[in-house]
Amino acid sequence: MAGHAAIPGRAPRPAEPSGPAAGRAGPRHAGAVRRRQVIVPVVLGLVYGYYAAFLARDAGAVTGLNFGFGMLCAAVVAGLCFLLGRTQHAMIPLVRAAAYGALTGVAVGFLHSLADNTVLDATIIGLAVGAAMAAATFYIFYTRE
Repeated sequence: MAGHAAIPGRAPRPAEPSGPAAGRAGPRHAGAVRRRQVIVPVVLGLVYGYYAAFLARDAGAVTGLNFGFGMLCAAVVAGLCFLLGRTQHAMIPLVRAAAYGALTGVAVGFLHSLADNTVLDATIIGLAVGAAMAAATFYIFYTRE
């Protein structure tokens, strides 16, 4: 009869590192996060600016104005993405999702208008993409917090 079972003992917790190696994991991770907070908006901005310049070119020759337009679009999108990334933690999930949806909707609507579509068509596409992005990001933020 095995009326009782031995209660498994707890494994001892590993000791916290001390000395010069104790604080290395934190600052190294923080530096990677800071780099990512700058690199991601810059890459998004460059891709967006390149595509905007491509659409504005309209199968013509590449000019300096075209390049400048692309760089202006890249700077605006990268700046807005960086600003949103820096301030997102101060927002509640609903407002944060609305901000991501608005940024995405305006960006896609602007690109759609560059492709020689009507303002109404670009507005409808921008609103649809923005609403989908807001819903998706709200779901992600709400389930992870």
